Amino acid sequence: MSKGRFFCSASVLAAAVAFGASGQAMAQATQSAATEIGEVVVTGSFIRGTPEDAALPVDVIGADELQKQGNPSPVELMKSLTVSNGVLGDTNQFDSRAQGAEGSATINLRGLGPARTLVLWNGRRLVNAPTLNGASPDLNVLPFAAVGRIEVLKDGAAATYGSDAIAGVVNFISRKNTDGLEVSGSYKYIDNASGDWDGHAVWGKQWGDLSLLLTGEYHYKSKLTVGERKFTQPGYFVSPETGFSSGNATTAFVPLGPGSLVGSPAPFTPLAGPQRDTGCAPLGGLPSFSGTTPTCLFNYTPYDNIQETEERFQLYAELDYDLGENTKLHLEGLYAETDTPDWHTSPSYLALQVPTATTNPAFTSGLSAGYFVPASNPGFALYRSQNPTQISAAATGAYIPGVLYRPLAMGGNPLFGDGSSTGSRKFEAYRVSGGISGKFGPDIGYDLSATYMREDLTRIGYDTIVSRFQLALRGLGGPNCNIATGTPGVGGCQYFNPFSNAIQSNYITGQTNPNYSASVANSPDLISWFFQPTRVDVATKVFVTDLVFNGELPGLELGGGAVGWAFGGQYRKQWYQADYDAFSDLTVTPCIDTPVNGTTNCTVRNGPYMFLGGGTPADLSGDNWGAFAEVSLPFTDNFQIQGAARFEDYGSKGGSTFNPKVSARWQISEVFAVRGSIGTTFRAPPLTSLDPGQVTSLQFLGGAFRAVDVVGNPGLDPEKATTYSVGAIVRSGPFRATLDYWNFDFKNPLVTEPVGGIFATLFPTGTGTGNCGAAALAGLQSRFTFNGVCSVANLSRIRTQAINGPGVKTDGIDILATFDVDDFFGAKLQFGTSVTYVHKYKVEATTVEGVTVSPAFNGVGKLNYQTQIYPIPEWKGQFYVEYARDIHTARVTMNAVDSYVDQRTSPFPPNVVRNGANAAVPLTNAGQKIKTQTTFDFTYRAILPWDTTVVATVDNIFDEDPSFARLDLGYDPFTGGALGRTYKLTVTKKF
Repeated sequence: MSKGRFFCSASVLAAAVAFGASGQAMAQATQSAATEIGEVVVTGSFIRGTPEDAALPVDVIGADELQKQGNPSPVELMKSLTVSNGVLGDTNQFDSRAQGAEGSATINLRGLGPARTLVLWNGRRLVNAPTLNGASPDLNVLPFAAVGRIEVLKDGAAATYGSDAIAGVVNFISRKNTDGLEVSGSYKYIDNASGDWDGHAVWGKQWGDLSLLLTGEYHYKSKLTVGERKFTQPGYFVSPETGFSSGNATTAFVPLGPGSLVGSPAPFTPLAGPQRDTGCAPLGGLPSFSGTTPTCLFNYTPYDNIQETEERFQLYAELDYDLGENTKLHLEGLYAETDTPDWHTSPSYLALQVPTATTNPAFTSGLSAGYFVPASNPGFALYRSQNPTQISAAATGAYIPGVLYRPLAMGGNPLFGDGSSTGSRKFEAYRVSGGISGKFGPDIGYDLSATYMREDLTRIGYDTIVSRFQLALRGLGGPNCNIATGTPGVGGCQYFNPFSNAIQSNYITGQTNPNYSASVANSPDLISWFFQPTRVDVATKVFVTDLVFNGELPGLELGGGAVGWAFGGQYRKQWYQADYDAFSDLTVTPCIDTPVNGTTNCTVRNGPYMFLGGGTPADLSGDNWGAFAEVSLPFTDNFQIQGAARFEDYGSKGGSTFNPKVSARWQISEVFAVRGSIGTTFRAPPLTSLDPGQVTSLQFLGGAFRAVDVVGNPGLDPEKATTYSVGAIVRSGPFRATLDYWNFDFKNPLVTEPVGGIFATLFPTGTGTGNCGAAALAGLQSRFTFNGVCSVANLSRIRTQAINGPGVKTDGIDILATFDVDDFFGAKLQFGTSVTYVHKYKVEATTVEGVTVSPAFNGVGKLNYQTQIYPIPEWKGQFYVEYARDIHTARVTMNAVDSYVDQRTSPFPPNVVRNGANAAVPLTNAGQKIKTQTTFDFTYRAILPWDTTVVATVDNIFDEDPSFARLDLGYDPFTGGALGRTYKLTVTKKF
């Protein structure tokens, strides 16, 4: 790796002030703030002794800089980088890319996807997170108390590091030369929440040739419910997308009477069309229509959280020992835990699967797929007496269409303390790394290392067992009921009442139900019998060994000095394991009826749950080896070229690839220099994408959440990209600036088929029957599963696949600048700015089953919802002013994100929604343009006597709401923040 002399920047922009040809950080102009961190190893090259002005666009964030920002969390730090878009980490359970990942965090350079940014700790790899989209490491496991600096390489680096380093590299580097004890604690005040707490202890000791670093830290985030932020609830007729679903426990039903239906094992026939439960409006539901079917809209987001309760804990140890004059031993150990013990979601999920004839006596092609309620159900009998005009005396039961129903909604879920369905996420990570480095003689250096890391995730949620629920509707529910010999409603056999008279009040609003009767209320014990946990335990592991040699060619001098070189190799093996509980394991419980009769012989093998699909246990592994070489050619003192190349072989699970890169720098004058690079990068298919099994995500389509199955593809090829950049560097007295143009051209990118495009192609307006039955779309229609005839109302799930997708081309400009005023009435000022401008992000057309489901488009300035890419604002910028005098430092930062557009058509005019009278209500344009977001932050730091430092931070000074977007939470969590104005105080003491 190249060496250079670096200084911690004083900019609140973190990486935004890292300038210079080698990417070195700009030195803070004030003596009180400048902290020299000495000769360091810079991310991007393995060549020893590379000059400090090498052509590496690396930004450096020092520990002092992190403190001046108020010690941000990993998510806060990554969101602050202007080169980063689409950051995972905030609660965002409504986007498939974040589902199941609550408690983890990622970085997404250039918005190219977290999987395309390589994350390192002390230059060594980390394991990928064990999440649904776990193709990148989890930043929340890193010991931030041990961080000495962070280096961000904003350029493709596959020629040096191999797979994943397409968008760039983020290298977290531990503290060095710590001697003594440091303790720190902080509290962040958040309106209408309990606040966040952080604390850490760092101890280091030097004993001659031996040094030791120990750190421990604890982080606590408190719950912030959706209801505490008014912008999340604009109302249905302003934004139907903010949490409204036609699937409700207080829903439409079809009265049944005596008759004969073809294929029915019992004599039932509809007595009338669908009837809306009269408890809809009194309980706070919103009467509406789906076509001609009356519905009752349920707002599910008030049961969710903007920020979940989260606890994080890390322990880290590092040892360095000089074994001799030219040999050094380095050892590291890490344990980390992240616990999200109360993950909140809707009281229950939509009934996307329905019972078979095994438990449903009215199962027939003459009725839409759904659930049968017999006249013997006490809730039915009472409801009929309360509403005789809806249900005649001749009725023998009722039928509830599946996709318009969920068992628990406005009344909440009685099994948990706050009405929500409450699951959990728990991550545990272990990492050990060690290496020996030194020299052979005066000219050849070596570095031999090995790293092993494992991260485990236990993910628990809840869903309804279809067959058990149908039995409960018939009075055969409960753990002590023998369904073969039991009598409905007698002894251990219990009824579940699906009508509104079982619900006393709206759990969120408190609205009471005048028709409630305790005599037909539902038993929590019965609910717990059919509302069962779903558990998956996932483990990811990686083992990496590296051997690197470097030095200078003896006797070969160019005009600017000696020729530097490096070469080496790497072996890496990865594992992915997933185990499911019995109900979620498709090899154990593949069928809807398996829980009641043990059958495993069924055509549809999605498991027993209403909504969540099951999974297949996985035990995957793959390995690869690579070799690389580098050379540095300093032709003159002012002009140098650096070249690198890497060969990597994945065998049958990714093939092989060769990737070269050339970079150059020319110092034209003392004031002005230019730099540039060109190379190729690649990324091998993740193990989970190659596995032919499936995982299930939840996505909002056609007015409700639907199950979307993502199937792996053993035929995937590696994705490749050609990248190049051209930049200019200006240093003139107190003014310093860089301007870099960057360009990425992807071939065969690894993506998942765009479910939004698939859905919109079959259903262009998002309602009705759309293009059902069109011969040209027969293959595409086969990807859909319907509970009945082909229509949005009957849509249950969609199957998508991992693919090598269409080509992608993106380019843009990074601008960084600082200006120092050394004497401002005895103080020192620094002005700084960072702007990233994205010129284009073009995605070629996507074809599924021979049909173009997504025409070619430019994603810049777009929300890109349910496409293959993330939100990409055209520009993102920061500007700061810092004042420093004596022990005081104060800084004001402006953060700005450009407006961007929701390119969907179905949520906006001329489309309409329906009110309770089935009259058309025009949709609004609200949220079609997601407005520019501008916030201001303030940080004050005082370095007090007794080695004590106090930092006070106010984020979002003017308490701005995030820009409104037509999404479930009313804003875009990938880009904006919902906490509002926060106050944070940090006190640090050294001993």
